[in-house]
Amino acid sequence: MRFPDPKFLHRPIYAMIASVVVLAVVGYVDWLTGPDLAFAQFYLLPVSLLAWYVGRRSGYAMAVACAVVWMYVDAVSTPQQHEALYWFWNALVRGVFFVMAVEVVVHWKNTGTRLAQMVDERTQELKAEIAQRVQAQASLQRLGAQISAAEEAERRRVAYEIHDAVSQMLSLVKINLEAAQSAAPTDPKRSHRLSDCAGMVDRLIQQTRTLTFDLHPAMLDDLGLVATLRRYSREFQERTGTDVEISEIGEPQPLPSSLNHYLFRATKELLNNAVKHGRAKEIVAAVHWESGGLRIVIDDDGSGFDSVEALAPQSRRGLGLPGIRERITTLGGEMQLDSRIGEGTRVILEVPLPVNAT
Repeated sequence: MRFPDPKFLHRPIYAMIASVVVLAVVGYVDWLTGPDLAFAQFYLLPVSLLAWYVGRRSGYAMAVACAVVWMYVDAVSTPQQHEALYWFWNALVRGVFFVMAVEVVVHWKNTGTRLAQMVDERTQELKAEIAQRVQAQASLQRLGAQISAAEEAERRRVAYEIHDAVSQMLSLVKINLEAAQSAAPTDPKRSHRLSDCAGMVDRLIQQTRTLTFDLHPAMLDDLGLVATLRRYSREFQERTGTDVEISEIGEPQPLPSSLNHYLFRATKELLNNAVKHGRAKEIVAAVHWESGGLRIVIDDDGSGFDSVEALAPQSRRGLGLPGIRERITTLGGEMQLDSRIGEGTRVILEVPLPVNAT
């Protein structure tokens, strides 16, 4: 609880005037009421007021003044006559009492001032630490963005090399095998072997296309995240037999290429985890476009797991849950995980969207 602190009393002249006025009022009331009523505690008001707002020396002066006024009021209002030593002794005792009150008040104020200074210093230190942490977090986010961009550039390069070199070479091999098969119709055994080779080459071509899509799906840059996820979900459903639903809520916004590709890979990994580890039969992924941010919510009806154990550092494997959380954090976002054994899993990925993202 804080007591009122009148601002005008911080000026010494006003504090002195107020103290004198209070002393005059207390002395006058003490004189009117006579010696039957005790007014000792009220004489502390001007002493404390001046000691608090002006200082120790002024408090001493007011202590002497209060002792003198009190002695005078007693002398005037007391009918009995006493020796001068009696009045002097009373004034001395009261003066010492008031001086002690000055010391208490000044010490109290100084203690409060030191505490306030310590609080201010600690507050400034905390502000500096917070600023450093914010700066470190911003640097970490920039580093994460740079790593993602470099990783995406390398994936793009490898995907193009696979497409331009391996896929085309396999296509030529397939054409040559088909031509050799047509040139040897009289040898059924050779024709059958050539047909088998052509089939294997065809499967290799399909696998390279899948690998190229996994490394760098070009349609992400052309059609966006949701369209690419929907295409992948159809292939995923045909391959695993798991029902996958992709929904979109809100107005789509442009994403940086590196962030776009990473969110696709993270979502793809979560879909694979739901089937591989949770044996899910139904998965629902919702992409929420929000003001300044993107949220992806993935729910599955799998067997669930211990979320604390799954996020432990020793559980990290490739794009596992700890790895996804760390990367999302470096991108300025966060990952939320809610899973219980036998109750399915919900994973939420939230990332901020840069202004004028391209």
